[in-house]
Amino acid sequence: MTTSINNAKWISRDGLLLSLSAFFADLGYQGVSALYPLYLVLVLKQSPFTYGLITGLSFGIGSLFASFGGRLGDRFPKKLVIIAGNLGILLLAFSGLSRIIWISGLLFMTGWWFRYLRTPSRRALLVQVTQPQYRAKVFGFLHALDIGGGLLSIIIAVVLLLCHISVGHIIAFSAIPILISTLVILPVGSSELYPVETKAAAEPVNEEQAARQSHRRQTIFRAILTASALYGFSFYNLGFPVLSAAKRSGVMVDGLAAYGLYLAVSAISGWLLGSANMSGLRPLWKWGFIPSALASLSIAIDIYLHVGIWLFYAGIAVLGMGMGAVETYEPAMAATLGNTGTISSGMGSLSVARSLGQFGSNFIMGALFVLNQSYAYLFAAAAVGVAAIVLATTDARTAEKKTE
Repeated sequence: MTTSINNAKWISRDGLLLSLSAFFADLGYQGVSALYPLYLVLVLKQSPFTYGLITGLSFGIGSLFASFGGRLGDRFPKKLVIIAGNLGILLLAFSGLSRIIWISGLLFMTGWWFRYLRTPSRRALLVQVTQPQYRAKVFGFLHALDIGGGLLSIIIAVVLLLCHISVGHIIAFSAIPILISTLVILPVGSSELYPVETKAAAEPVNEEQAARQSHRRQTIFRAILTASALYGFSFYNLGFPVLSAAKRSGVMVDGLAAYGLYLAVSAISGWLLGSANMSGLRPLWKWGFIPSALASLSIAIDIYLHVGIWLFYAGIAVLGMGMGAVETYEPAMAATLGNTGTISSGMGSLSVARSLGQFGSNFIMGALFVLNQSYAYLFAAAAVGVAAIVLATTDARTAEKKTE
């Protein structure tokens, strides 16, 4: 049901449950994301290009699952779609138990595809159970818990590695928190549902104003999708920095430390930026895309010129800050441009754009990584730099039209 917005509470019970579910999900699969490249390259002795191929297919075919999941969320209860996707993510946990590369890769990819299936519905449901003025803050909170779970999974993985437990068995342990994540979803369904449209969009306007407003919203949404795809081209799987750090020192734990730093900064920045009460496209390109470009550039410079390990880890930290901003403001901005009946499809389109970019990125990154690691990070910096230009230009143009 739709209600008036008169409750001062910034997060609902269902919003909290969805965020806690995200925490436990990432407590599971983020550890897999960090450990799998080490398992594939250092244990199974596969090329980094093979890792790029597997992750590229994970994201590329994942775009189809995101689109399908978005449509499912508009036709069926979003809660059921989320639960089905969460259960499918369990397949990731078995990817480290097979030494046959195609079986291991298929388990990893399939689990990732189910993650894409449930993401649009989870975002859409979070929008609907949150008052419009608090959506950026709630998405920041979701991201903080999401990544906080991932950070804890890295800490646990480091401890288990130091206890001489095999990488494959540590990956298998991720099944436990993923199951808990699914159980946390079960009580969801008691919160009031709020309209997707913002107050400004609901104000009465004449036909000419309505047409201009609709065109402006479509222009902004198309720009976000384009920039999201470009950002996806820059958003290499963090397994590549994990491999860079591990290969540099010859110690697996150093690779996990890089991933842990990224997650920690991402979680903190997502919460702080989400609480900053910013709106529009500016926080997305200013705090998300530009820092991401500078971060990849600094990593490339360190690897090529051997400046010092401090520059490499500084780049990883800034990369985390950029991701925190993107994961907070991208869905919040998309929510203000959507409609109540198709919000899952809109979030699905966002996931499709990102994953198509990632599909190409991980193939290219894998090939460039074998040629020269610095080239891979330079490519990523260029791609996200273009994404920042697209959004900044759209921001300037739509702002001018709004004042006409």
